[in-house]
Amino acid sequence: MFPTFLKAFVHPHSVYKLEYPAHWDQVTEKDGESCGFGPHERDDVGLWISIMPMSVDTDKLEKELPNIMQAALEKTEAANLRRDTSLRHFGLVADMKKEGQGGHYWMLTGGDTILFASTQVPTAERDEWNPIFLQMMASLQITREDELVFRKVANEVMAQLRLRLPDQDFQFEANKIRGKNRVVFLGNVYRDVRDAPDRREQIIKRFVDTLSQPAAAEFGQELWDDARGRILPVLKPQNYVHPDSPTEHLLTREWLADVLVCYAILNNKTFRFVTGWDVNRWGTNADDLDKHALDNLARQPWPKQLMGARFKNEGQVIVVDTDDSLASSRLLHPDLHKLFSSALGSPFWAGIPCRNRLVLYSDRKALKQRIGRRVRKDHDSSSYQITPNSFLVTRDGIAPGLTK
Repeated sequence: MFPTFLKAFVHPHSVYKLEYPAHWDQVTEKDGESCGFGPHERDDVGLWISIMPMSVDTDKLEKELPNIMQAALEKTEAANLRRDTSLRHFGLVADMKKEGQGGHYWMLTGGDTILFASTQVPTAERDEWNPIFLQMMASLQITREDELVFRKVANEVMAQLRLRLPDQDFQFEANKIRGKNRVVFLGNVYRDVRDAPDRREQIIKRFVDTLSQPAAAEFGQELWDDARGRILPVLKPQNYVHPDSPTEHLLTREWLADVLVCYAILNNKTFRFVTGWDVNRWGTNADDLDKHALDNLARQPWPKQLMGARFKNEGQVIVVDTDDSLASSRLLHPDLHKLFSSALGSPFWAGIPCRNRLVLYSDRKALKQRIGRRVRKDHDSSSYQITPNSFLVTRDGIAPGLTK
């Protein structure tokens, strides 16, 4: 009988989780590469689960899994390889036939992961221990759904890149794709697909189309006279810039609270960030570039229609949502107060939970609390987060503030 008191185990890197008897020992080896479970008083009874060293699209693996498991079991004494329908994921099980052993081998797939499991059970005690181990395996859940989406996106991008640019000899390298003279980072296209899964094909095609354009290879060669009219400010959270990553070279300016100002050069429907190297080769400086960026922002069009709502005795809310991924940047617009104070009153509040949204609302207590909560919620659920905080917009400028 399965023990009444159970304990939840969560893999140290959140690869999987399961339930096991609370009074049993649990052992983790090689940073979670292999994990074991068994009664404290026995060293001849236990379950071991190992992570196979690969990241794959497991949805396409079901037909191949029997061959993979058969190869894995070649040097073991096992028989009766079959589908285990008690598992939460697609998996196979085989019986141990080694003398004195009455346990099982499993191989199962989920997310982007393949797990191999085995149980050590004395033949004479199989009726006592096997039901417990079968129940433990039935409780096992692989928690790598996001990683599977990333793997699917990476595979599709790789296939299209190799078709479009075969001379680059693209290869996977960790979470990016490297060619002979270019590196493709997959974070943005993955987030776009995750946010709009029904548009995956179009998003990936557009991403690869952009990479395949001749102009993409010329990024970093723009002349100042050409670039200065296309530079715009882009707001990012401070943690967007990471040491030892491509973002460490971006030209940034400290702004307010936990927000930085970066700068991007628009190129048709795409843009790239400005680096310190760009400023040096242009022979300009950060202050002059910032001035040009704000002047360019002031010339950017606003949406013809703005979403919003008016609350009786509570003021008004206006949501700026643009299709240029620069809605949040309009918080820096030099005429923001002048443009919206007649509708919202003065001062008013502004939130930038993500790059594609600017929320403006009146300085009324109930509204501040309600919209402030909404801004924080939008921030937490967004793939392109900026800040959960709101800012007070006055005639004299913008000040940081928290709306609780």
